[in-house]
Parts: sequence; C-alpha cells; structure tokens
Amino acid sequence: MATLQTLPDAAMLLPGTRPGVTTLAVRSFFYAVFKHSRLVVGVFLLIFLMSAVSAVLRPRTWRANTKVMVKLGETAQLAPSETPSKSIYLPLTPEVVKTEAEIVKSATVIEEAVRRVGVQPEPGTSMGEMIAGMQRALTVTPAPGSNVLQISYLGRSPERSARMVNAITDVYLDHHGEVYRTAGVHSFYTEQLRVLEEQMKRAQRRLREYLKREHVIDADQEIELLTKDLIDQERMVKTHRGKIRGVGRKLEQVRSQLDRTPPHIPYSEEYHANPTLQAFKTKLAELEVERYQALQAYLPTDRHVRDKEEAIASIQVRMKEEKERLLSDETFRVNDIHYELQRNAFTLEVLLSDLHAREPGIRQRFRVTRRRLAELRDKRFRITNLKQDADLKSYAFDLYRKRQEEARIQEAMTNQSMVNVAVVEHASPPLDPENGLLLPLMLGLLGGLALAAALAVAVEYLNRRLRFEEEVERYLELPVLAVIPDLETTAGIARA
Repeated sequence: MATLQTLPDAAMLLPGTRPGVTTLAVRSFFYAVFKHSRLVVGVFLLIFLMSAVSAVLRPRTWRANTKVMVKLGETAQLAPSETPSKSIYLPLTPEVVKTEAEIVKSATVIEEAVRRVGVQPEPGTSMGEMIAGMQRALTVTPAPGSNVLQISYLGRSPERSARMVNAITDVYLDHHGEVYRTAGVHSFYTEQLRVLEEQMKRAQRRLREYLKREHVIDADQEIELLTKDLIDQERMVKTHRGKIRGVGRKLEQVRSQLDRTPPHIPYSEEYHANPTLQAFKTKLAELEVERYQALQAYLPTDRHVRDKEEAIASIQVRMKEEKERLLSDETFRVNDIHYELQRNAFTLEVLLSDLHAREPGIRQRFRVTRRRLAELRDKRFRITNLKQDADLKSYAFDLYRKRQEEARIQEAMTNQSMVNVAVVEHASPPLDPENGLLLPLMLGLLGGLALAAALAVAVEYLNRRLRFEEEVERYLELPVLAVIPDLETTAGIARA
C-alpha cells in the first residue's frame, strides 16, 4: 500500500470523467488544503505582502494623451494614355498609421520638443539615452472606426507628461509638412522627359531604318500572308507534279494503242472462182465414174477399185485445202482511229512539254517564297525587340509626362497635401496614475491563493498513503467490506 498513488491524476479532472472519480479528486484537493492550512496561509500572506510592498514602493507613472486627426487628402493620379486619369482618396491603413507613428517617434521631433520644453538629462545620462527612453515611452495608436490617432506619453509627473506630449504633437505637426513636401519633383520629371524623348525618338528611328532596309512593312501580317501563299504554292507544286505524271501515263497508253492500231485498213475487195478447185471437182467426177465402172467389173476389194478410191480421197483432201474464191483486187484507206490516236499523242506530247517547261518556274517561286518566309521569321525577333524597345520608351515618356503634370498639380496644391494632420485634443495633466494599487493587490491575492493551494497539493502528492475507501477500491480493484475506525477516537467516544 505504500507504493500506491493517493491523489487523482490529471485525467480525473477533465470533463466527461465518472462522477465518483471527480468527487474523489475534489475530496483529495480539499483534504490537502485543510491538512496543510498553515502552509497555505503562510504562502498566501507572503505573496500578498510582497505584491502590496512592491505596489506601494514602485514609482508612479502618469500617461498623457493627445488626439490628432489624420486627413487623407485627394490626390490626382494621371494615368497613361490607355486609361483615364482619376482622383483617389487614400484610406487610413496600417501602413499610414505606422508611417505617422515613425514620424512622431523620430529623433528629430523629440529633440525639438525637448528643446522647446527645456528638459535636461539627469546626471550620468546622455542626451541620446534620454531621447531613446522617451521614444520607448511614446506610443501612437489609432482610434477604432475613425481617422484619429492617439499620441500617449508615459512620464513620472502628470504636468511634465502633459507638457511633453503637447510639445511633441506641435513639433510633429510642423515636421509633418516638411516630410511630405515634394518640392523639386516637377523639375526632376522635366529633365527626365527630355532624356526619355531622345531615347524614344532614337528607338523609333532604329525601327524605321531597319524596316526600310529589310523591305518589311508589317512583319506579322506579311508572315501570315506568306504562310498562306506558301501552302497554296506547295499544293500547286504537288498538283503540277501529279499532272505531269498523269499526262505521261496517258501518253504511254496512247502510244501503246497507236502501236497496236494499223495505219491503213482495207476499203474494197474483188473475188473470182478458184480454177484449181473447179479442176479438182471435174477430176473427182471423172474418178467417181471410173470407180463406178470398176465396181461393175471387179469386186470392191480389187486393186482397181481401191486405186480409184485412194485417188478420190486424195482429191477430196486437196479440195479442202483450196479456197472457193480468190482475191483478185483490193483497195486500202487511212485508219481514222490511228489518225485520232496519233493526234492525241501529239497533243499530249505538247502538253507534257509545256508542263515540264513550267515546272522550274513554279519550283523557283516556291523556293523564293519559302526563303522569304524563313528570313522574315528570323527577322521578326529583331523587329519585335526594336518595336518593344520603341513602345517601352514611348510608354515611359507618356508616363513621365503624366507624372510631371501630377507633380505640378501637387506642388501647386500647397494646402492640400496627400496626408494632412490637425490637433483634435491637447493633453491635460492626468488625474490618476497609470500604475495604481488595485491591479498589483488583485494579482497578489489571486497569485498567493493559487500558489499556496498548488504547494499544498504538491506536498500531499508526495504522500503515497491511502486515505479513503474509494482509493482502496480504485487501486486494488476489490470491494471494501468494513472500515476499522481510529482506535484513539473510539476510546475517546467510549470514555465520553
């Protein structure tokens, strides 16, 4: 039991824990506080007395405040030629507040205020150290929802604080006009305009000379036109080559047909009977008669009959080889198809020669256009750079011309500067000090109670005995059946 933790851990004090565990933690806390009540009271009194003594002994500081209205005046913004000029009103942004705060805290303003008030540094302190301390004691804060700045100074005397913050405010008003004054800006822009005008004219002259030397009017438009022309010419070259191949194939086909077509064809023919065939017929009739006479005298197998039959068969074979009519006279004329084919061949040869003659010119034009397009694309970067240089010089000249007019207007508006300030309220000696007694006493009271209770809980945390039935059930995980009371207390009750 001596090794067990007696006080509840941090998880028992979190929201969502069991009611029994929370009750045990509260009981343990109050048990530790009342058990070590002397320690709690001693620590509380020590902390409270120390806070009270420090609050009484520390020097009093007094804060004096002045209020200054920051008027963000109208300024004319002359834009370049592509946008209209307009007037703008600057809002009270954090940048403006910070700028005004830096002006107020500047060493120049504080030195002039110190000179006007006549404050001298304390013995052993230099002027720079005093000014650095005054800069730390000076604060500038904007009033919410308004254009008013509050200038506060923290000092050891109410009258001195009010006098110093008023002097700083007056010096700030005088110094503010010098900070925002823009004298000499108009002459600066005038000189810059002269230089920019020379640069602009020089850049424009270089661009014109280059375009004239390279015979270029508008590079982008000419590149676009040449690109379209090059595409058309390339299509024309391919079409021309196709025509040449087509005409060549036509010419070959016509020549092939011309070779197969005879130049002349028969016009008229005269025929007469074949005398040889007629003699063969007469001879065959005679042999037929002789064969018939032989059959009358001899058998069919006899040699005389067979000789006649062989002669008849021989004459019949010869008759088959002879034509019935023989050509006696034939007349020829020119073939019209051969003539048309010849004329078409001549026409195709002329067309093919014409196409071959025109091909070099088309190719040359295509090459010239392609070379010109490549040259323009290479020169376009140079032209673009020259044009951009000329445009930048022209834009800068126009912008500086507008700024020159703007500077002239701002210098003329001496009473309408960009940021104007005016005192709304001067400081008066404060009635109550900045560091009163209430806050240190409340801090000592609360801090003493918290530290005393924490020390009591810490001392009890180091005591590892079990004191309550709930602790025994929680750590041993066994139910408590009975509790033996303190014997001294029981004896006292019995005696009573």
